[in-house]
Amino acid sequence: MPEETLDFDTNPPVAINEYDNMAQMALPGYEAMHTMALSCLKAHLRETGNLLIVGAGTGMELVKFGQGNSQWQMLGVDPSVNMLSIAQEKIQQHSLSERVKLFEGYTHDLPATPLYDAATCILVMHFLPDDGSKLALLQSIAQRLKSSATFIVVDMFGEKGTRELEQMISILKLFWQEMGMKSEIMAQLLETFNQSVYPIPEARELQLLQQAGFGNIIRFYTGLWVGGWVAIKD
Repeated sequence: MPEETLDFDTNPPVAINEYDNMAQMALPGYEAMHTMALSCLKAHLRETGNLLIVGAGTGMELVKFGQGNSQWQMLGVDPSVNMLSIAQEKIQQHSLSERVKLFEGYTHDLPATPLYDAATCILVMHFLPDDGSKLALLQSIAQRLKSSATFIVVDMFGEKGTRELEQMISILKLFWQEMGMKSEIMAQLLETFNQSVYPIPEARELQLLQQAGFGNIIRFYTGLWVGGWVAIKD
């Protein structure tokens, strides 16, 4: 099943050229989360490695990981032409063109080889409904990883309609106010969450990871409604 997501080219939740700044404002600990993801990768990988970056977007992970290790090779995958154009500019600006390549499309569009030493899927899964699409994405990633490869997933989690998630959203609104976010942007983000985001409880997140063939799962990051997990392919 294709892992089709919200279309960031025809109907982006925020303007593409504002995505990076908005993400830092909207997601508590956004930059620290990427630093922690890099630390998880360094803890599990050798100096050399071939990484698959799923949902590469505007290139935040590609630059962060590329600067964090001078010998890693990376392939960034994303269906958004507009986002990849921004990522390409960043790759060139940071002299990463020899080590970082881009692929327009979905993970299941990639060839079966090569197999990768690690993969990341940061802020992608929550755009997929839990109707088989989330599992299909995880399986398509697992199929392109070597045995014992490291996998990092960062995802909004929780269950819509529950008191716990509603309390988190109340806190988040106040956090956004503290960050200076305009009220119309807040309303737009909440509308996107209500209509196009499909969070699942952490227990379900772990279950899907295990069903896709991942084990030794550790949560390394929490930012209110966003969690990050590092796992190992069985």
